[in-house]
Order: sequence, then C-alpha cells, then structure tokens
Amino acid sequence: MDKSSFNLTVEDILNKVFPADVKGYDSDQVDAFLDLIISDYRQFDRSYKANQEYIVTLETQNRRIREELQKSEQERARLKTRFEGLKDTDQPNTGNIDLLNRIGKLEAEIFRLGGNPRNIK
Repeated sequence: MDKSSFNLTVEDILNKVFPADVKGYDSDQVDAFLDLIISDYRQFDRSYKANQEYIVTLETQNRRIREELQKSEQERARLKTRFEGLKDTDQPNTGNIDLLNRIGKLEAEIFRLGGNPRNIK
C-alpha cells in the first residue's frame, strides 16, 4: 500500500483546523475534508482486501510446498533405506580393469577367427 495513493496523512487529519463561522464551522469545508477521509478509507479497504487475498494465496502455496517437501523427504528416506546395503561400485578397481582387458582380448580372438561376439547368446 503506497502512501502516495492517499489524500491525507495522519498529521493532516490531526492538525486540521476548521475556521469558526457564525453558525459554527463551514459545512462545505467539513464535508470536503470528510470526503477526502472517506476516499482514503475506500482506498485502504481495497488495499486491505487485496492483501488478505494475497495472504490466502501465499498460505495455500506454502501449504502445497510443505506437502511436496514432506513427500520428498519420505521418498528420500525410503530410498535411503532401500539402497543402504549397496556397495559403491562407481570407483574403478584393478579387478574390473583386468576383467575388461580379458573380455577385450577374447572378443578380439573371436573376431580373428571370423566370429562376431555380439551374436553369442
């Protein structure tokens, strides 16, 4: 809510002085001042309602995100339990390299003899 969208400030209202007239205060000046106050209250009411709607929207999004996070955490816990016993095989070791070299030599020999190792079942 931007202050510039209002006609009056709190100080304007507090410091407003109406000059005395023969019958009291000038009713046109009082009416004009009250019209400004009403205009500001309408603007404030619109802003307040818009902010309340925005809060509801944000709370709904926040609730949905929390539910998604909870589901993700449950899935992560489930997967962690499932894969806890698996060995990390991403690291090459000499046993794997030796086996790959041996397979490569056997495939080369099959090709040399005229066969195709991809056709072996």
